Amino acid sequence: MFTRSKHIAPGAAILSTAGPESAQTSTIFDPVGDTKFNAPPFQDIVRVEMTKTSGGDFELLMEMAGPVPVNPRMPPPANHEIWWVWVFDLDPATSPQGYPFGVVSGKQAEFIVYVSWNGTQFAGTAIDRRPLLTGGEAIITPVPFNINGAIIEANLPFELIGDVAPGFVWRARTLDWSGRVGSSGYHEVDTAETI
Repeated sequence: MFTRSKHIAPGAAILSTAGPESAQTSTIFDPVGDTKFNAPPFQDIVRVEMTKTSGGDFELLMEMAGPVPVNPRMPPPANHEIWWVWVFDLDPATSPQGYPFGVVSGKQAEFIVYVSWNGTQFAGTAIDRRPLLTGGEAIITPVPFNINGAIIEANLPFELIGDVAPGFVWRARTLDWSGRVGSSGYHEVDTAETI
């Protein structure tokens, strides 16, 4: 189980890394019932936390409107995977294009952590998309995760993300994949971010 910081900044989407060497937490709240596709409560984000520990790891938490079933059904339009995602926009001047998404428009983040369900099993994964900026391949690494009722947690070790600039922007999403991962067959179900 992860340790929680008592320093919570409600509604914050920027994680500040300045200050004393202690855990720092940023929290985003999201309204219940704001999903697309008439999604089930286990895809409806209500609260997200990102905690940077004194050692540089990121402890990630997502609270859903209802518990995640042991064997969730694939709600339409999902027929391949369901993702619960933490997005790290580390540099507002860059937008790596490519894996895990097909052709997309708009700003894309440099780092993603997600917990997925593929109809058979859950998995925790980190995708370092920074190599895409220089013609390389995204780096895909398993990460520890936990699901307990309506709470989904993942841990991103410092070794995978390294030092990041203070004040980076982050958000959370739930996604349905109607095509294989790496295609354009993904559908945003819910987003938690500040306006």
